[in-house]
Amino acid sequence: MRTLADAREWAEGQWQRNWKRWLTATETDAKSWPLHPPSQAQFAADPEAVARWARSWRDIRVAGVEVEWVERQWPAYGRQLLPQRLIASPEAIAGLAGHASEWRRANANVARLREQWPGLDLSAATRLAARALSRLDDHQTEQLIAVLAWLIEHPGSDLWERELPVPGIDTKWWEQHRSLVEPFALALTGQQDAAAPPNDPVFGVRVLDPGLSDGPQQFTAGVAGLNAARLVPRVVLMSENQVPVLRLPALPGVVGIHSMGFAAVNLAKVAWIRDAPQLYWGDLDSYGFRILGQLRQVLPNVRSVLMDARTLHRHAELIIAEPHPYRGEIGYLSAAERSVVAEIRRGDLRLEQERIDKAYAHAELTAAVATIIRLAEDRG
Repeated sequence: MRTLADAREWAEGQWQRNWKRWLTATETDAKSWPLHPPSQAQFAADPEAVARWARSWRDIRVAGVEVEWVERQWPAYGRQLLPQRLIASPEAIAGLAGHASEWRRANANVARLREQWPGLDLSAATRLAARALSRLDDHQTEQLIAVLAWLIEHPGSDLWERELPVPGIDTKWWEQHRSLVEPFALALTGQQDAAAPPNDPVFGVRVLDPGLSDGPQQFTAGVAGLNAARLVPRVVLMSENQVPVLRLPALPGVVGIHSMGFAAVNLAKVAWIRDAPQLYWGDLDSYGFRILGQLRQVLPNVRSVLMDARTLHRHAELIIAEPHPYRGEIGYLSAAERSVVAEIRRGDLRLEQERIDKAYAHAELTAAVATIIRLAEDRG
């Protein structure tokens, strides 16, 4: 006898395998799932348990879920009406699996895009951007449409992304929504590079060991400038924000890079950064870990520092609420990092880098640098 908990587990599997395809289908068949009603022998063994089981299926209240019933006529027990099969639409499966709000948002946004550009095939773009579509609110969807409309009306524009004359669209918006714009721009224009080119990011650099460079100890540079610097650090410390790096005392063998945000992935294009062991230090919030996950896609050996549970708990009185946390999946994290993310998300917490005690931060960074250098030496 399958239970509602079993049904939710089944629905989760169906959701993960099919929901992106369902978004693009004009018609979707309901899914059927057998409930395995009991035999006469099972009924005889515990009639009360069977009655409770049948009642649980009679009381189910999930939109789009239907339960088929079968009649059994048993000589010793008479006529019994038992649940036999679950019939569930995609909407019902989303509800059973706990994804009802994602499904509603994604469907509403797909419908709005189809309304804006009827007759165009947006299926491939929808599947690529499905997860992002499930998180957009109405205002963000209208912003996306405004950007796409501008790109359609101005083919071949050489404007950088932050130069687009669309209200409310800035660099931060592009960092968060480029993965949405690119597939839909391709679908709507047929041009692979229809989306505005990203800005050439500029990073702050502080050489924390004066012996590493005869040149300036602090400077800003884009990717080309960083490559031209030809530094040879023993460790690269990448920091989400500027102030923590500028306030650090000397760290032997270390070059600090700061002010990166979501542009951090571009650091993988710098040879001396790729070749050195790397540490990443970001805010203890959902976006700090999102940047870490993206960075680890291109620099898979980067280690996080000062982003652990001990640091979070030690500075509990300095934690604030994260006003607009990132709710999506964050990949490429270790088990310990995922545990911290789970704790942060339970309360939408944020511990900013600048709030961490300076002596504590310096001690932790010194220990992390020593460990990473020792490991590099052991590998020869």
